[in-house]
Amino acid sequence: MNNRIDLVTLIMAIVVAAYAAMLLDYVADVDFGFSVEQIRKVAMAAALFMALLMAIDFFGKKLGKLNRPR
Repeated sequence: MNNRIDLVTLIMAIVVAAYAAMLLDYVADVDFGFSVEQIRKVAMAAALFMALLMAIDFFGKKLGKLNRPR
């Protein structure tokens, strides 16, 4: 099995994520009436939380394999 992610899949994922972010920004700003500062704070908190989860997942796999005997 090959675990490569091709370029088209990566580009499509980035485009879909950007579109979803713009849609959520519009809904939060226009429909719910949140200010730009409120949207920015929540977006930064969500991005930091997701980055933390990815870092834990990445480093947890690396550290778990380090100490196991073969």
